[in-house]
Amino acid sequence: MILEALLPKGMIIPSAFETVGHIAHLNLREEHQPFKYLIAKVVLDKNKPKIQTVVNKIDAIHNDYRTMQLEVLAGNNSLVTMLVENGFRFNVDLATVYWNSKLATERQRLLSGFNFKDVVCDVFAGVGPICIPAAKIVKRVYANDLNPYAVDYLERNSVLNKLEKKIEVFNMDGRRFIDAMFASQKAHKITQVVMNLPNDATEFLDAFRGIYRDRPEDAKFTFPKIHLYGFSKARDPEFDFHERIRIALAEVAVNVEMRRVRLVAPGKWMLCASFVLPESVAFARRSPNM
Repeated sequence: MILEALLPKGMIIPSAFETVGHIAHLNLREEHQPFKYLIAKVVLDKNKPKIQTVVNKIDAIHNDYRTMQLEVLAGNNSLVTMLVENGFRFNVDLATVYWNSKLATERQRLLSGFNFKDVVCDVFAGVGPICIPAAKIVKRVYANDLNPYAVDYLERNSVLNKLEKKIEVFNMDGRRFIDAMFASQKAHKITQVVMNLPNDATEFLDAFRGIYRDRPEDAKFTFPKIHLYGFSKARDPEFDFHERIRIALAEVAVNVEMRRVRLVAPGKWMLCASFVLPESVAFARRSPNM
């Protein structure tokens, strides 16, 4: 291997990278930093013409739009690319929107649980990796994201995949979006809610408390199934995540199907919790601080 010959003896050789269209996305360790341009050049040379740009993440995601801080180490400077996932095409700009190719299998698993009668609300839709394939299966999709760049790409990707007629797009804060959806006439049709913002999604769950409290008692209600993603570093991640859900909903009994999605760092799991919104939560009086 070329890098083995070029890097200091005993150094871990960075071999794996995530591919997003024509971009190779490295996650280099501290020890690799002095050699980052060399590593990137080798990756580029070995993977041409498929790979034309090599980037490295230089900062954790901690902004409202979930965009990664990336530096271009080799190749052309464009972070705009097109990729194909599960037969769908997506335009993305990694400088302004979030994309994670490692979640392709999880997205496929989630979609396999939807059917033609479903109406889906995607609260943190990004550029559309869940809601666009969902639109091919279900009756209707309401897709939202706070990031205006993501919304722009979501609309473009809907057209690119010829599914724009089945997707209604919103650019709002997640809590406002949940409030607006369930205050509207659309509420009784919504069957599935996707909340894929693992760092913060649990903090938006309180928006579901009392969503039906002002509705007439004899009205027809659908209690949607919520698919909530989250991280846990706890020794028992399932128990930890379930506890946080119960606290956020202020409800003791929430029957949750829980699964581990992937290990994102040593001791840190990404989980998906799926549960039907309890009737007691939907009709609850909102607490004074909400």
